[in-house]
Amino acid sequence: MRKITRGLFFLVLASVLGPAVSVAEEVTPAFWAVTGVRAGDVLHLRDVPSAESKSLAGIPPDARGLKNLGCRTNVVPLEQWARMTKAQRDYAQTRWCRVEYRGQQGWVAQRYLKQDSALTR
Repeated sequence: MRKITRGLFFLVLASVLGPAVSVAEEVTPAFWAVTGVRAGDVLHLRDVPSAESKSLAGIPPDARGLKNLGCRTNVVPLEQWARMTKAQRDYAQTRWCRVEYRGQQGWVAQRYLKQDSALTR
């Protein structure tokens, strides 16, 4: 009986803490600034969250005030994941953020974004 009670306790604890942890991981800033893009290059605003998708616009490397509309990580089916190389898996795990820049909305890779803390709109 004691094992059942302990197991039930941990199950309840996990169900209570689990959502809180996942919500905390999803907290993102209201606005982004571009980072890690070389001078003379641009960050492509994409039609869909994929590097192979159509580029809607080029965002300058010093751009700020990109409105955060939410981020996501692409999900790959297990069967496909098993056939991928390490490089393909790393690429597949890219986190994408939907942003608005100068009135246009699209997707950018999160690794090129940092919190725009100076922006107080």
